[in-house]
Amino acid sequence: MTATEVVYPTTVEILNQEIDCEGDTPSYYRMLVNKKDFKYITIEPQIYEVDDLCFPPIVLSKLPPFPAGNWNYGSISQVAENATTFFAETSRKDFPSITPLWHAKSYDYLSFKIGERLRSNVYVASSPQFMKPIIAKFARFEWEIGYYIAETQVYSWIDGNNIGPEFLGYLTEEGRVIGFLIENIEGRHATISDLPACKAVVRQLHGLGILHRDLNKHNFLISDGGAVLIDFETAERSDDSEAMEAELRGLEEKLLDESGIGGVILDEEEKET
Repeated sequence: MTATEVVYPTTVEILNQEIDCEGDTPSYYRMLVNKKDFKYITIEPQIYEVDDLCFPPIVLSKLPPFPAGNWNYGSISQVAENATTFFAETSRKDFPSITPLWHAKSYDYLSFKIGERLRSNVYVASSPQFMKPIIAKFARFEWEIGYYIAETQVYSWIDGNNIGPEFLGYLTEEGRVIGFLIENIEGRHATISDLPACKAVVRQLHGLGILHRDLNKHNFLISDGGAVLIDFETAERSDDSEAMEAELRGLEEKLLDESGIGGVILDEEEKET
């Protein structure tokens, strides 16, 4: 097998993408090849039009032939005197994994149907392994792994206390842990009328010696069972009683806020549809 050999996959699907709207920095893609192989591809800037980069069918039509070999990372480039694009690099990278782990169960990404996108990196997912849809929260790219290392640990601190959704296990990709699964609580976000219930669950959190540090109405889910908290990315252990009192005092203002802080943020991935 030589470096110039190419293969023509039966299927290539763009799972996730991150695009620079200005076209000044590289664009990043997470792809699934032949329904089983994950490949992370970087496209250097100024090669394709930004609008084309945001539309998966056009991106796929413009990709150069895939080099043969057991690679999972590739970089697409172009030389000034030649309009033809090519893979300037392919390699087998050892991508990072979420550690340490505390929960016994893990589930492979390919065993799920990933559905509606709720927030950045948060999706409704379904699988025969679960009786109803659940929530999958995962790192699309290697630099996002750090976001969820702390959050998975917070779920271990609150486990069994009905403060947040039930932690169901880890989400893996080719053996490495890229995210986690939680129950899908059918509810609405909080309003000022839910202040007593919201205060109650925050007091529970504080009682375990944990500050949330990102309280807003979008990080509460209200259902018949009361209020639960979500999004523990910035939460931390603390014995600072003043900080906890301040978090409670500021809750009314957070529930009245109409700025949209903490809500769904539009980004380039939403240009897929």
